[in-house]
Amino acid sequence: VRAEGEKPVQSGRAMLWTHFGISGPAPMDLSRSWLRPKRENRPVTMTANFLENKNASDLEAWFLGEAKKNATASVQKALSKRLPARLAGAILDREKIPEDRTFAHLGKEERKRLVRAICEWPVPVLKSRGYNFAEVTAGGVPLSEIDPKTMASRTCPNLHLVGEIIDVDGKIGGFNFQWAWSSGWVAGAALAGA
Repeated sequence: VRAEGEKPVQSGRAMLWTHFGISGPAPMDLSRSWLRPKRENRPVTMTANFLENKNASDLEAWFLGEAKKNATASVQKALSKRLPARLAGAILDREKIPEDRTFAHLGKEERKRLVRAICEWPVPVLKSRGYNFAEVTAGGVPLSEIDPKTMASRTCPNLHLVGEIIDVDGKIGGFNFQWAWSSGWVAGAALAGA
């Protein structure tokens, strides 16, 4: 995710294509980085890299190596060993590169377009699915207003706050449950000792 005025944010976790758009751990982890700038009317874009732990330089080197090893090999068949075959076909189609193109006939500009398409596929996000589909909420009472030893409010006496009512959220995968349980335990222990 690239938002104006912020460092790019990325996730190496799974992404699913669904009937309504994208889902899965990566989009859920990145949604906050997309939603905040969008609500502030700042430019924000999302791209996907289809090769885990590989960047454009790695893929460029792979293309050049494949061309040296077997110039007559089909680019689509070689890509299909690294990507799902339908995805490889869709990328070639989008870049207007014939499916029967061999490495010997793959031009430098075509190769660069393929590298960019595989490592920086644009993911046009139109909107969030909203609160009813949210897995985690962001925002809440600032941590500076909470005593971390008791979870007591520093602004409202005898009020203890726990879980997502406080401005704490983590990646999908149980972190938010753990925060709710841990902060609840701290508050309960403080109240039991009071």
